[in-house]
Amino acid sequence: MREDMSRVIVERPRTGAGWARKGRVKTLDNLPTKIGVHRLRVEIGTSKGLNENLAPLRRYLEKQVGRPWNKVFSEISRHVRAENVVQQHVRQHLHDFVAINPRRDVADRFGRRLNRPWHQPLYVDPKDGLLKRTDRLPDVRRARRLEKDGPAPPPTEVRLSDECVLQRIDGLWYEVSMKPLPDPQYRRVVQDGVEIRRLCSEPVRCAVHYKLIELGPQIDDERSWRAYTRKHGENGNRRYAAAKRSLSSAELRRHGLTNETPSP
Repeated sequence: MREDMSRVIVERPRTGAGWARKGRVKTLDNLPTKIGVHRLRVEIGTSKGLNENLAPLRRYLEKQVGRPWNKVFSEISRHVRAENVVQQHVRQHLHDFVAINPRRDVADRFGRRLNRPWHQPLYVDPKDGLLKRTDRLPDVRRARRLEKDGPAPPPTEVRLSDECVLQRIDGLWYEVSMKPLPDPQYRRVVQDGVEIRRLCSEPVRCAVHYKLIELGPQIDDERSWRAYTRKHGENGNRRYAAAKRSLSSAELRRHGLTNETPSP
């Protein structure tokens, strides 16, 4: 810490009557008709207030991140003495920058839990006694990321198993039964003098989107299967919605889900 840190911090003059020339203070006729008692004393120049320049102290503390707090506080005490009234007031401002005894059960003036850590940008880790940054805490970074990205969208699907999936459709939750696609059946036919294998299996209907799903390509050859796989995926891993039913109120509560109220 700088040797003249105490003078740098308190280099500003005190506000109030100290800067007002005698006989040049505002008269009562020029004051507002309604004003607080404290502001009245400031306006007429009969009070003084401390005007510390705490920016050097804040910059110094930020540069000490990673050091033991006991050593940092010893350096501050060596240059900002407790015997001096103004310097002692500066030492009290350390609590504005450093949470010496950090607590996560922060409450407001009404006693309500805020569910967030302390407001100071720095804190003393009780495990190792080092000075650390508050914004590096995982929960603080997570909250800042959520504030930047906005709240996460509500889920649209909850997979219970390969055969049962909960899906939100038009704001309402359904239990959808998933079944593997049946194996496609082909028959031999002659087309333009060439024998080919043409699909003869009927398509299945998706119970969610009400679309027909073909079980395979129309022609059973390597080229058609490559095109079909690129569009629909591997046949052995594909499942389709065979049936659905709406969830009851008890099932919604059990899974922690809610239906959206349909707009009029």
